Amino acid sequence: MAEDTEYKKLPVEERCVHKLWKARVDGYEEAAKLFRELDDEKSPEWSKYAGLIKKMVVDSNALAQEKGLEAALIFVENSSLAGRTVGDVMSGIVQKCIAAPKTKTKELSVQVTLMYVEIEKHEAVLEELIKGMDHKNPKIVSACVAATTQAMREFGSKVIPVKPFIKKLAPLLADRDKAVRDETKQLAVESYRWIGSVMRTHIASLPQVTLKELEDEFDKLKGERAEPSRYLKSQQEKQAKIADEAATEDSYNDDEAEAGVEDVDPMDLIDPVDILSKMPKDFYEKLDEKKWTLRKESLEALEKLLTDNPKVEGGEYGALVSALKKVITKDSNVVLVAMAGKCLAMLAKGLSKRFSSYATACVPALLEKFKEKKPNVVSALREAMDSIYASTTLEAQQEHIVEALTNKNPSVKSETALFLSRALCRTQPTALNKKLVKLLTTSLIKTLNESDPTVRDSSAEALGTLMKLMSEKALAALLVDVDPLKMSKIKEFHDKAEIKIKVTAPKKELRPATAPAAKAAATAKPSGGSTEPKPVTRPATTGARKAVKKPGVAAGAAPATLSKAAGGKNMASERELTPEEVQDKADELLPPEILNGLVDSNWKNRLAAMEQLLAQIPSYDAKQPGISQTLVRTISGRKPGLKEMNFQVLKLKLDAIRCIAENFSVTPITVDHVVNEITEKLADAKNGGAAADVLTALADATKLEHVVGKVLSFALEQKSPKVQSESFNWISKAIIEFGFKVQPKTLIEDVRKGVQSTNPTVRGAAIQLVGTMTMYMGNALMVFFDSEKPALKSQIQTEFNKNLGEKPPKPIRGVQHSSTNADDDEDEDGAERASPEPVNLADLLPRVDISSQITESLLKEMSDKDWKTRNEGLTKLQAIISEAKLIKSSIGDLAPALAHRLLDSNAKIAQTALSICEQLSTAMGAGCRSHVRVLFPGFLHALGDSKSFVRAAALNCINSFGEQGGYKEFFESEMIADALKSGSPALKTELWAWLAEKMPLLPPKSISKEELTTIVPHLYAHICDRNAEVRKNANEAVLAVMIHLGFEAMARALDKQKPASKKDIMAALEKARPNLPVKPLPKGKQQAPIPEETKKVVRSGGGAVAQKQGAAKAAGAAGDKATTTAASRKKEEDVDTSPLLAVNSIKNQRLIDEQKMRVLKWTFTTPREEFTELLRDQMTTANVNKAMMANMFHDDFRYHLKVIEQLSEDLPNNSKALICNLDLILKWLTLRFYDTNPSVLIKGLEYLAQVFQMLVEMEYMMAENEGSSFVPHLLLKIGDPKDAVRNGVRRVLRQINLLYPFTKVFSYVMDGLKSKNARQRTECLDELTFLIENYGLGICQPSQQVALKEIARQISDRDNSVRNAALNCIVMAYFLAGEKIYKLIGQLNEKDLSMLDERIKRAKKTRKPTAPADMPTGLKPPAQVVQQDSIEIEDTVGNGCDELPPPEEEGTFDQAPSAQVLQLQQQLQLQQQQAAQQRTSGPFGLDPQVMSEIEKNWVRVDQMVFQEQPTVDISLLYEPIKVIPTRDGFQYPQDKFDRLVSRSHYIQQNLTTSPQSNPSMASGISPYRSPMRMPQQQLLTNQSHLENNVPNLADVLPKHDPQLVKIIKAVSSTDTLKARAAINELTEIIEAPEKQAVLRDYEEIFIQNVLAQLKNLSQLPLSQALVVYQPLLSILYTFFNANILGKTLSIACIKNLMSSLLHLLADQKLTSGDDSQYNKVINGICLKVLDKVNFTNIYCALIRLLRETCPVAGLPKFTDLLMKCIWRNIKMLPERSNELNYDAVILEVHEFMLALPSTWWQNRPSDTPLRTVKTIIHNMAKVKGNAILQHLNQIPTHSELHTYLIRILKNFQKDSTVSGTGVSPQRQQFSAKDIGGKRISHQTHDTVSQIFKLISDKDTKQQGLQKLYDFKQQNPDIDLSTFLQGSSATFHKYIEEGLAEIERNQNAGSTQAPDNRTDVNYQNAVHDPDYWMDRLQNMMSTRHNVDDGSNILDNRVADENLCLNSMNSQKVSLIRREKPELSPNRLQHIQAKLAQIKKENHAQ
Repeated sequence: MAEDTEYKKLPVEERCVHKLWKARVDGYEEAAKLFRELDDEKSPEWSKYAGLIKKMVVDSNALAQEKGLEAALIFVENSSLAGRTVGDVMSGIVQKCIAAPKTKTKELSVQVTLMYVEIEKHEAVLEELIKGMDHKNPKIVSACVAATTQAMREFGSKVIPVKPFIKKLAPLLADRDKAVRDETKQLAVESYRWIGSVMRTHIASLPQVTLKELEDEFDKLKGERAEPSRYLKSQQEKQAKIADEAATEDSYNDDEAEAGVEDVDPMDLIDPVDILSKMPKDFYEKLDEKKWTLRKESLEALEKLLTDNPKVEGGEYGALVSALKKVITKDSNVVLVAMAGKCLAMLAKGLSKRFSSYATACVPALLEKFKEKKPNVVSALREAMDSIYASTTLEAQQEHIVEALTNKNPSVKSETALFLSRALCRTQPTALNKKLVKLLTTSLIKTLNESDPTVRDSSAEALGTLMKLMSEKALAALLVDVDPLKMSKIKEFHDKAEIKIKVTAPKKELRPATAPAAKAAATAKPSGGSTEPKPVTRPATTGARKAVKKPGVAAGAAPATLSKAAGGKNMASERELTPEEVQDKADELLPPEILNGLVDSNWKNRLAAMEQLLAQIPSYDAKQPGISQTLVRTISGRKPGLKEMNFQVLKLKLDAIRCIAENFSVTPITVDHVVNEITEKLADAKNGGAAADVLTALADATKLEHVVGKVLSFALEQKSPKVQSESFNWISKAIIEFGFKVQPKTLIEDVRKGVQSTNPTVRGAAIQLVGTMTMYMGNALMVFFDSEKPALKSQIQTEFNKNLGEKPPKPIRGVQHSSTNADDDEDEDGAERASPEPVNLADLLPRVDISSQITESLLKEMSDKDWKTRNEGLTKLQAIISEAKLIKSSIGDLAPALAHRLLDSNAKIAQTALSICEQLSTAMGAGCRSHVRVLFPGFLHALGDSKSFVRAAALNCINSFGEQGGYKEFFESEMIADALKSGSPALKTELWAWLAEKMPLLPPKSISKEELTTIVPHLYAHICDRNAEVRKNANEAVLAVMIHLGFEAMARALDKQKPASKKDIMAALEKARPNLPVKPLPKGKQQAPIPEETKKVVRSGGGAVAQKQGAAKAAGAAGDKATTTAASRKKEEDVDTSPLLAVNSIKNQRLIDEQKMRVLKWTFTTPREEFTELLRDQMTTANVNKAMMANMFHDDFRYHLKVIEQLSEDLPNNSKALICNLDLILKWLTLRFYDTNPSVLIKGLEYLAQVFQMLVEMEYMMAENEGSSFVPHLLLKIGDPKDAVRNGVRRVLRQINLLYPFTKVFSYVMDGLKSKNARQRTECLDELTFLIENYGLGICQPSQQVALKEIARQISDRDNSVRNAALNCIVMAYFLAGEKIYKLIGQLNEKDLSMLDERIKRAKKTRKPTAPADMPTGLKPPAQVVQQDSIEIEDTVGNGCDELPPPEEEGTFDQAPSAQVLQLQQQLQLQQQQAAQQRTSGPFGLDPQVMSEIEKNWVRVDQMVFQEQPTVDISLLYEPIKVIPTRDGFQYPQDKFDRLVSRSHYIQQNLTTSPQSNPSMASGISPYRSPMRMPQQQLLTNQSHLENNVPNLADVLPKHDPQLVKIIKAVSSTDTLKARAAINELTEIIEAPEKQAVLRDYEEIFIQNVLAQLKNLSQLPLSQALVVYQPLLSILYTFFNANILGKTLSIACIKNLMSSLLHLLADQKLTSGDDSQYNKVINGICLKVLDKVNFTNIYCALIRLLRETCPVAGLPKFTDLLMKCIWRNIKMLPERSNELNYDAVILEVHEFMLALPSTWWQNRPSDTPLRTVKTIIHNMAKVKGNAILQHLNQIPTHSELHTYLIRILKNFQKDSTVSGTGVSPQRQQFSAKDIGGKRISHQTHDTVSQIFKLISDKDTKQQGLQKLYDFKQQNPDIDLSTFLQGSSATFHKYIEEGLAEIERNQNAGSTQAPDNRTDVNYQNAVHDPDYWMDRLQNMMSTRHNVDDGSNILDNRVADENLCLNSMNSQKVSLIRREKPELSPNRLQHIQAKLAQIKKENHAQ
């Protein structure tokens, strides 16, 4: 047996490979157990077992194999290394496990397989399973098929694709093994369930029987929805969201037959075939034959080839496409045309996207061929067009489509429109930009008006489909002019149209829930009299603002016949009124005197009429139909009209027209009536300016382009040069005011006429206009004037140079008008208004169509076999292009012909072809992009040519095409990937260099990511290429690809690479990653807006929503200018206006959760997703601003910078909220430490410096989890390469030392030495040096030896900087500890030891002198102390002592310093001398004159002289005090009173001396500050008399002695030396019983200063603070241990004191190292406070403190300690109930329950504080009974406390626990005993428990035995043995003997009492009660003095003081209670004893 279990001693990993199978089983079980316990998936423990997993699954023992699979399953599920093992483990599972005999083994193997799939290793798993399908063993085959079926069923076909095994289904279904066939059938059915009918084509070759079975199974699945039941690990987080979305989609998919079938392209399941090699060799020859049957044979062969191989492999198909296109266009046989069309369709379908390079050449030919009317031809052409469209886009073919729609043949138009309908059904809306939609719509509207009904119907169908795709709203503006009948037809087709692709969800569906409100607002009724839709405004969520109409501006100015389109370019229109209608309306509008005055022959009457009309114009209703036309035509049409000869009348008429244009809606019809006459008046000398203003107003009211066109056309027809020149001048000015909103082409033609004018004025004005146009159109405008004469051209050039490069001014007119149009964005004028775009002059220039010159003969010549002939053809082509200069993009078949020449074997011809292509791009302009797909492969081929000149020409050609047409087309059809795949090293080198140069300059989303993904594998392969140049350029291109693809996507693609190359590739990725440029901010995401923008959105009044919805906006409806820009901003409802950080108390709960391990501990090497999610959840719970959270967790670092900026701005105003969320902010910043962007890091450190500075000023102390979750991560950046980062980390660390225990900081810095980063180790060592230098060696953790040994180990580091830093640290320790340091660092090798010795020697020489060695390190005074010449305890401001009067005179508090103070002064003087010796000289020395000037008024020690004080007779103070024995009419017996007075005088004489005999008094030293030490025996003898008879010694002193106040206030000094000196002085006073009374009136002041000092110490390093903590805590304990001190403290003072003490206990600050005894002392002080102070005050203080601390986040332990104090008082309540003021306590409880009611505690994790407070009330009610109701006078009856108290009393009555009102606690106790019988009550049990506690304490054991004896006498029926169960026999015996001894003493007392009378003192004294009272006090005082004071935990009062001065406090009795804790029971007991003695005395 011993041999069997020997293996259990081995490590687990060795057991797993043990030769004994039992050992392996045990090892596998232990490994599985270990795997379950590992929480971190990246733990190093996983690496030990990664290589053993395969051995586990292939174990030869069946049981061991089973256990191994269990361990492997857990490993794969939880380890990050599982992915590395998939290949080996899956191979083993397939071979050994999946077909094992044991069922459990098979199940486990399948589970492991599925788990590998879940961790995203599905490709490797499927590969191994497919290999298993070829295995010879049919069991393995069937098992692999079954596993594949299960994987597909659970994960779906996207994870387990069908393609890899689809070809194996047919042979497996025909396998001879039935199990294999059955499992394969299940796999086929499962595949069909996911991919649908595509399966049928792959099983068509099966036998009919099998096919029939499968078909039956397939039919059962129809309508079944296929959904994965399991998800990949990366998808599991989105599982719930996916499920929700799937549920919402059910309503749309219910009616579909195959709702669950995924859209799988059948082509994806087929392998491509190269048909070029299989084509007949004579294919092209036959195709050129004249006999049509031979041509048909050729096409039939091609058709069969394409039918058999539907998926075609990529290649050069240009010749084949050209041949087929030639047949379609040129062949006269329609059968062949149809066949060629069908072949072209199959070829396009087989090539898919790769056909795009040939699409441009085929589309125009096919569209042109639609003129053929044969149905079979049309059908084939349709099929071809549809197949080709799959490889291209409408944008690429827009020119051909528009051209076909203008074709003369109706069939071509009709079929083109129908093709558009079919194409639009398969197009995403995002693929159609606004410009393309407008172009197509405009063209279709033209064909909609054709006479041919077929064309009209086809156009309507196309428009309807377009409307269905783009929405009605998008096309509404473009279909304004369509008549209703045709519009109804379009709507009909709109309803019938069916979009055959899944349209991606529009962005508006992602809007928040406020969207319906905006929609509802859109349905508002239109305003009366207007046909315009009312502007849509959503309800103002930020205020009750409404749109306000501007005065004088109408909402709808058009008449009933007026319609104003939404677009900014469409002008309002109206019907032209006849003269008669104008006359009638004018008669209605205008009074007769005005009408008659206008035509009066007297100019004065005309002037008066115009003045009257001008005054009335603003009063007319703008909504009145036709008013503007009526008024304008009345003014201009009534003679003389605008031909007025009087300039004054003319001016008024022009002003009237201008006023009408500004206030009324004016149409072009109205403008046309007056524009010519107004233009003519431009030449008027007096009214030319007014005419220009009228034209400007008309242009503003209608459209500048229209007015300019009319002005120029009229002016150029006039002979007057003045009119022409002024017209040009006005146009120049108008362009500047309106912006360039005219058609350049028309304007340029008219300007050329003006430039060519013979009149110099006209010519000059035209040239000036050309200069204005230059600002908008650029220098290219000069092209239009190249043909001018040199002199004129020179003038134009001069004007050009003046304005070239000038930025055009911002438009000041036309802005408001255009902004009121809701669809301004659709017209794309918004950009022009903001910043004018340069006009593309290439679009304005006339282009030549050279397609007619590209003849067949030229193309044949270019493709001739003779290179000379080819060269001649190319030369002719060059001449054609050069002659045309600018050409259209339609060049016929030239592009394919040129593509062949680019591949020419003759290098010179290839170079020429490249030159022609470059020439083509320049001449063609942007149109060259349509030929990129044909020519670019040739460019790439030439780029890899061996000849350098060919490569250079190719590069120039590529760049030229890119500059002219853009680079987007280069990255389509995988052209670059194909070139990299098969290219030469030269091609790879050149191409990667070009990509590295050009790609970073391209816009981020301009390149398809799918295309880039195809490039990435080649990039990775070339990074490891053998060719050095290829490797270099590929590495340089990494950044270019990463900019567009992203680091994450490239890292994911790395998984498919070989392990050997992964390292180099990842290094290249990491190298490029930091250089990624700034990403543009996304517009559509929920992000926090810039604060300024947020404000603007809030003010906008909802205009943004109105513009987004596209509603027409009436003029003046916008109430704000901000509305114009609001459209591009976020909606108001998306903006979170809450504070960035919220004030709450959730932080406390987070601390508790982390301490109890409910959440992840914030410890990691790299942040994982679960940490980010945890922080996000915690921030959500803490109500952090949502917008800021979105920015915090954004991928773009710019958002992180924005967050830091917002937090910095919020810091000064929201510091409380920051403290409540400090741990969250620190955690978020730790995540930023792991980012690579330095700007975030630097800004974050700057923000941290501000935060910690604020916390230092607020005296905040960081909690444990705040420090532990931040400091270790901060230290990671102390080794950053950037100086700015390192300096920032150092600064923050120094601040943390003031907020967090520096011993813990030291530990974290020590952990930093384990880093592999040498710079980090160096910086950590420097930081350790700083800590040791400033805080001493006591800071070393866990001990000095361990820490210094670790530091010394760094001396042998191979990095020089680390060695130096380690040596410096040890040297610093050496100067503090001396030679002892060698013992602490342990053994070093000789080399390291010699280096250390040498460094110490050098350091000794350069080290400056330090403080004396005998001065402790912790006592080093701060720098400011050195500047002082004496210890002056100054008044401390702000410590709560402001109510005290200031001292009468300044000076030291003691003229004769004590020995300690003198010694400190000597040390300070020595330090001053050393400082003087160290004073620097030279350029950095201090100016002695300036220093002396500063110090001239200082008082130094040597300037002080001792002055003898004059002798004053103060003997009067020591004379006996004459006391009158009468008070309030009562007289004490004279003889007894004299005896008491004489005894008091005797005591006073013994304790004091005369002034002459007391040198200390003669010298003026205060006897209370520097007391004269009396012999110990004398103190013991007289102490009791002093305490009992002269406790009010302070009464003879002046109140608030200034010197004493000064000493007490010095306790709170920040100077540790002053504080300690003051504490020592006060300790002497407190320790002397005769002087304690001095401090009775200063208790509050003393405690307040102690609290102030505790607050100061919390900010100091622990090593410095301990120097003061020790004496401070000692004097605090002594203070409360004193007999007469601490009893009168107020509630507020007690509350503050207990808060400070409990915080010290809770913070555990003083528990480190050897200082753990401090907590025991603090605990003792707390107990003393609880026992000593007023019982009512301590109760109220503790309840109030609990009320204040519960709502705020604090230390979790603090509340527990506070409640323990309250529970202790609750236990003392029965004993001290008579001391309690019930009214005060009940009022405090009421305030607690009012502030924190029961409802508030429902959301808290614990309500223990509430239950504690209720326990107080319960116990008080238990003691007082119903009498407690008498104490409820101060609280209302409706309070929660009142209700609770009534309920308690009712429960007491039910239980018969309370006997009645007014029953005393003693009587209640006995009543309960009597009622309960033998049953022991709770109160009795508690009483006995308290007694046994006293017995168990050695100091109170006798008192406890006496109480136990008394209890037994009172309760003889209670058996004490029940309480002694479980105790030892010794304790039993001790109790019995103790009780027996007390009983013997009681019995013997009466017999021994008479013997006392033999005492001499007794015989000589009068035996009265006063004597016995004094004797009792003397005995108790003696016992108190003999006590050694070590009973720290004593909670009883050992004595009582009976004072002489208190004898008159009561009417009869001389006894007064001095101690509040003296219970009446004990007082009554003493009085009873004295009465008994007195009685016995009288009896004798």
